[in-house]
Amino acid sequence: MKLQQLEVFVAVARERSLRAAARRLALTQPAVTRSIQELEADLGAVLMNRSVKGVDLTPAGQALEVRAGQLLEDARRAREEIEQLQGELRGRLSFGTTSSIALALLPQAIQQFRQAAPLAELSITELKFPQGAQRLRDGQVDFAATHMLPDMLDEDLRSIPLLETEFVAMARAGHPLIGARTLAELVDAEWLQPLTDEARPSSVVARAFSEAGLPPPRGMVRYASLAVMLALVSSTDMLGAASRPLAQRLAAFGLQPVQLQAPLARVQMGVVMRRSYRPTPMATQFLSCLQTAARAAQA
Repeated sequence: MKLQQLEVFVAVARERSLRAAARRLALTQPAVTRSIQELEADLGAVLMNRSVKGVDLTPAGQALEVRAGQLLEDARRAREEIEQLQGELRGRLSFGTTSSIALALLPQAIQQFRQAAPLAELSITELKFPQGAQRLRDGQVDFAATHMLPDMLDEDLRSIPLLETEFVAMARAGHPLIGARTLAELVDAEWLQPLTDEARPSSVVARAFSEAGLPPPRGMVRYASLAVMLALVSSTDMLGAASRPLAQRLAAFGLQPVQLQAPLARVQMGVVMRRSYRPTPMATQFLSCLQTAARAAQA
């Protein structure tokens, strides 16, 4: 099993097409096919089924896609770590984050990081958990910053604390329920809720209602983008939820926190990574910048 074979396999697995993978890798399609066949022969397993519609991974192929992605990314990180130990902090770092952390911490963290590593290539993706966990597992993202709900992380993931914060209900200015003081007064409101994994349907809002002994919110509009939440909460009577740092930024768009007697939740925000992940010197520098920004936000 060679790294080049794994690179070809991962390209086919992600493109779901031999032809598209060949284009992506600047190889001929017969060369891609031959590489896959050699890998299957080496492993003694069928990794994918080919048809006129494209490629479907077998269970063995699905398992290998995760492992192969990790191996390829870790091999790249190993090369970059050696280079970084010998000189300047250069290479590629991929970081996932929620909108709350992006608005509250990233400006200061990135400004500090760019001063320390001006040659670094930094890619930032907005991620929500637990959907984003797969990108950590297959190595596409080095680590991600998110708020932590109980039992959110599987055993193969670990977290580093950043800061503690509260989640509050958000409404447009002039909303008929803006004066509510208890969650019970909001039981008939229509709530926006983030997209979640079907296996873990809970959210900050759903947990708040459950812990208060109230029926679940009736709103069935789910979103994966801050822009969607902002548009709907600012223009309708729908309610949303946001962390305190994000709520402060959303005031500029006419959104206000509903001044409940207690917040929807108190949560820990942290950096999540694979338990087996070893940060490069450049990644360690970026983590340090995030922690510095978090301390400043709590000061």
